[in-house]
Formats: sequence, structure tokens, C-alpha cells
Amino acid sequence: MTRTHLHGARLVDPERGRDEPGGILLENGRILDSGPHLHSRESVGEAVRYSCGNNVLAPGIVDMRVFLGEPGERHKESFRSASEAAAAGGVTTIIAQPDTSPPLDAPEILEFVLRRASAASQVRVHPTAALTKNLDGRELAEYGFLLDAGAVAFSDADRTVADSAVFRRCLDYLQPHGALVVHHAQDPAFSGRGCATEGLFASRMGLSGVPSAAEVMQLERDLRIVELT
Repeated sequence: MTRTHLHGARLVDPERGRDEPGGILLENGRILDSGPHLHSRESVGEAVRYSCGNNVLAPGIVDMRVFLGEPGERHKESFRSASEAAAAGGVTTIIAQPDTSPPLDAPEILEFVLRRASAASQVRVHPTAALTKNLDGRELAEYGFLLDAGAVAFSDADRTVADSAVFRRCLDYLQPHGALVVHHAQDPAFSGRGCATEGLFASRMGLSGVPSAAEVMQLERDLRIVELT
């Protein structure tokens, strides 16, 4: 059995409220022990030792909103390139957004994504399925089939379901499943084609501004519908 001792680290573990100098002892890829008593090189006996140089050792990060190009537009971002960037930054799980080409609104597309991710990705990949078909905010997607295919959440990515009746039906149908809905809270009619928060900076740079009220208004509506459903 191979033991590995990572010493001289800054241990950060939010779940345990830990932020202190320390180290980790591993055996065959599994954590045997961790804590400040493993901070020095001489803390354990025979082991392969690596100094962390006071860099942070922490649980892997989960990125909840990753925009990928697969399927359909690999030139923008592939599972391989996205996962390499994620792994380099300490991200061990990415949640893929559904605004691909075609969008992730059918179980067979989700199944393809999971197969492709398994073959090409260095980190874990979980798909967020479309909240509405073609992400157009009009017709509900097939939630049960999408959950069975591996969806971990539902969203129309950076698009808002503007029709309140449609959004209510989305929540009505998803509520029995206990599914997570990740909605883009920004009133599309009020935000228009803005690309920056409205204010002095946007005015100086000549950028079309979006008032912060656009988010507040949409969030207020969404919360009312959450209460209703």
C-alpha cells in the first residue's frame, strides 16, 4: 500500500469550520487522516511526501453554471477543454447548462452528453436540463424522462420564462419530483438589450444599462409563484 503525506498546507473545510495549517495523509487515493498534527514533514513514518508550500487544501469545488459548446459548438468550449480548466482551478464537479445546440431538452441528448463527458472530461459532469422546450419559455419539457436520463436541475440558462402562467406550470409539475429549478431572475422587457448595470460607469463607457430593479421585479414575481405552488 502506498501512503502519501501532503504537508505544509493551509487546510480549509467550510463544513467543519476549519481554516488552519495542517496536512493530509492518503492511502491508495483515500484520506486516512487530516489536521494540524500532520503539518510538518516528520508527522508520519514511511510515506511519499509532498510539500504544499502553504497553499490551500480544500474539498473540491462544484461549479453550478458552466456554459459548454457540446453538443453542437465544440469550437466554443468542449468537455475536454472545460474540464482541464476546471481541474486546474480546483473544481471537481461542473454542472453543464442546457443552452447548447441542440438544447438539453430531450432525454437522448442528455444521455449523449453524459456519455461524451464520461469519455472526455477530467472532472465529474452533471447536466441541467431545459425548463422549457427549445428554451423558448412556452412549452414545458418532459421532466420525468429528463430526470430519469440524469438531469440534476432545470433551467433555461440565461433566458427568463417571462410568461407567469407558464412558469407556474413549470413549478407545479416539478414540485412532486422535488426537483431544483435554477431560474434567471431578470425581467426581459425591462432589461432589454442592456449589457451592464445601469449607473455612472455604464454611462461613461457608453454601455447600454440595465436597472437593478429588473432583477428585483423578476425575483419578486418568482417568489410569489413559489408561494403559490
